[in-house]
Amino acid sequence: MDIDKKIRQELAKEKALLSQQQTADASLFAMLGDAYKGRLGGWMVLMSIIAVLLSALMLWSGYQFFFVVESVPELIRWGVTLLLSSMMQIAIKMWTFNEVNRNALQREIKRLELAIVVKESQ
Repeated sequence: MDIDKKIRQELAKEKALLSQQQTADASLFAMLGDAYKGRLGGWMVLMSIIAVLLSALMLWSGYQFFFVVESVPELIRWGVTLLLSSMMQIAIKMWTFNEVNRNALQREIKRLELAIVVKESQ
């Protein structure tokens, strides 16, 4: 068996596997779930935990800033904490959705590769 036939067989197996895993229009939650199952799934879990902790810090510092503290140095400290935690939260969300986008792009590239191989074999 030559190498072209082996490649075609492997791509056919991969196409069958992709067809089973994929739906026509995956929802946002399905794509997020795929990101957790991907190569960087451990990092996604870690970033989710950090995001929850940052949310708690953001809520606490917002509460302190707006309702509790009255001295100017304390207001500055809680205000800076609020801004930094919200900026870190934004960065984590951007990374998460870039990861989802990367996974979707990889699926589309594989789908195109399979279509090209099928077209060439005809």
